[in-house]
Amino acid sequence: MTFTFPALLWLLLLVPLAVWVLWAAARRRDLRQRAYADAHLLGSVLSPGRPSRARWPLGLQLGALALLLFGAAQPVAQPILPQNRAAVMIALDASRSMLADDVKPTRLEAARQVAREFVRLAPRSTRIGLLTFSDNASVLVLPTTDRQALLDAIGRVQPAQATSFAGALVSGVRALPGRAAVVPPKELTPDRTVTPSTPSTPTNPATLPPGAILMLSDGISNRGASPLIAARFASDNRVKLYAVALGKPGGSVSVIGGQTVFVPFDTATLQQLTQLTGGRFLSPPGAEQLKALFHELGTVIRWEPGRLDLGGVLAGVSALLLLIGGALSLRWQRRVP
Repeated sequence: MTFTFPALLWLLLLVPLAVWVLWAAARRRDLRQRAYADAHLLGSVLSPGRPSRARWPLGLQLGALALLLFGAAQPVAQPILPQNRAAVMIALDASRSMLADDVKPTRLEAARQVAREFVRLAPRSTRIGLLTFSDNASVLVLPTTDRQALLDAIGRVQPAQATSFAGALVSGVRALPGRAAVVPPKELTPDRTVTPSTPSTPTNPATLPPGAILMLSDGISNRGASPLIAARFASDNRVKLYAVALGKPGGSVSVIGGQTVFVPFDTATLQQLTQLTGGRFLSPPGAEQLKALFHELGTVIRWEPGRLDLGGVLAGVSALLLLIGGALSLRWQRRVP
């Protein structure tokens, strides 16, 4: 237990001081009574009543005073409480192949709907972020509990060109809590050097909070480094990949940009990536399967020290003790005319 104002604990000395003042006042009252009557006749002149009937209300009032003075120091308990530490990055494929209409109205719109449903069903304490990936990955929203910011960003996603799973995995890992400083292998950054955003010592993966990436894609990666190396990078940093494949087996012939083109659909790579990271793969995504997946992603309970301010609780208990003490005093010491 800690205290916001520990110096105020000195006020507790007022409790023994109050006890001494009450004892001294009772002694003076007793001496005055003895001055007006013989000690042998005092009992027939004055009826002090049961001693317990005076002590109980007084004890309750002194207890209330002690709790109020203790609460003035603002004690804070740190009980071990369950905390939801789930953090998920939604990686939404924004390549041109996602404009295929074998999933109505398009693969991209279907991916948007899955993302919106996850945002809606995930617990409010789950931190969710959003990135889009095509030739490159772009983090639109870092993990947050602001659901409206996520929904707005999902609605702004626009299609681009090719697809890079490696870029999506690297950006997703580094956007998750505690991983901004991790540096991916050189094989994943052939064109540029990735440096930590802030100077730091090497990250110990065992100390990282668990994280997850929910990838919504049609399963075709045709740009960038090997996604298998990126999957190992994610696994080494305690990040699991969960994938939902959107498309029709065998591919689709669709009109994209005014041209009729064949758009392939291949889930083999996505399945392999999820296996390497210990995640899950869904294709086709059924409603019940999605709900189960969202629940698994959105809840990571950890028992951690919490913060519980006790000042208000102590004030409430003090008020209750004062009411009980006052009621007992009125009941036991009232005079009948």
